[in-house]
Amino acid sequence: MGKADIAVKNWLSDNGRFADLFNGMIFGGRQVIRPEELDTMDRETDIIITDKNGKSRGMQRHRDIAKRWKRQVALAVLACEAQNDINYAMPVRNMTQDGLSYTDQIRIQWKEKEKAKKSGRKGNKLTGEEYLSRFGKEDKIFPVITLVFYYDVKKWDAALELYDMFELDIEQKDAELLKKYIPNYRINLIDAGNVKHLERFRTDLQQVFGMLQCRSEKEKLQEYIRKNKDYFESVDVETYQAMRELLRSERIMRDMSSAGKEEKIDMCRAMEEWYADAVREGRAAGMKQGIAEGLAEGRTEGRAEGIAEGRAEGIAEGRAKGRAEGRKVIIRTMLTKGLSPEEIASYTDATDEEIDQVRKEMEK
Repeated sequence: MGKADIAVKNWLSDNGRFADLFNGMIFGGRQVIRPEELDTMDRETDIIITDKNGKSRGMQRHRDIAKRWKRQVALAVLACEAQNDINYAMPVRNMTQDGLSYTDQIRIQWKEKEKAKKSGRKGNKLTGEEYLSRFGKEDKIFPVITLVFYYDVKKWDAALELYDMFELDIEQKDAELLKKYIPNYRINLIDAGNVKHLERFRTDLQQVFGMLQCRSEKEKLQEYIRKNKDYFESVDVETYQAMRELLRSERIMRDMSSAGKEEKIDMCRAMEEWYADAVREGRAAGMKQGIAEGLAEGRTEGRAEGIAEGRAEGIAEGRAKGRAEGRKVIIRTMLTKGLSPEEIASYTDATDEEIDQVRKEMEK
């Protein structure tokens, strides 16, 4: 896991933000899940599965973020998978992880029953069927809800449900009939740059989702940050680090991971510096390309017609070098054809020194 990936996951792991994400996406903004009702769970668990022949094998489950939602008793397991790239097998991946979460719950309950049996506690007698199932008739498990938090600029073009991954080379009516007997699995995708109804979010998810909708246009992004300067003028280090990844600007915006947790960062200023750096890089690139194009045009035509608009810094140097290089090509051609220095000078306006220099280069 890269440093930048960790920044986004740490940011989303905050209980207030995590609850807001589920409330906004699932409950339409109603405050159903409260931060104080969330407990962080282990993100990685090794599960030992034993088959009917007594053979065991291990299965590992890794979650980006997993929390237990509880009030008086546990109600659900909430998970979030942060994706900075498209995963074309996401329905199967999530289905496997959710299935292992359910398996883990059954395993834990069974271990508790075995402990109770060894301690001699009453009321823990199991029927044969329950023993074979390793799950009691009255036992219950908690639902698992997984959100996929996708934050790359590229549009998600992978499957959204298990059915989208099937290739059924049969008639449509038969395919529809078959689906009645094939359980589907749908992923809960959050495209962070295209979230609707921002008003449903109560934390800074609202400002950040709004920012991501402008990330492809720097001027629009700057304007959005200025309009929301009350928030962006003072963001915490964790949020700033996540923004660097969400905006894909890790190479431009400074790494502030070493700053103190209490330190506040002015994103308005950071964005101005980012924009200024981008302009400088653009000018440098334009100059370099302008010189190269000027030289190329000069070599072929003996003159420079100018370079694309916006590369002003490269035009002057490109023309000068282009003319000089182009004149050398013409002088060399004329000397090869036997023209005298006087004739060459009359055609090209070249000086005696230039003609003599080309002649010496040809002799070498």
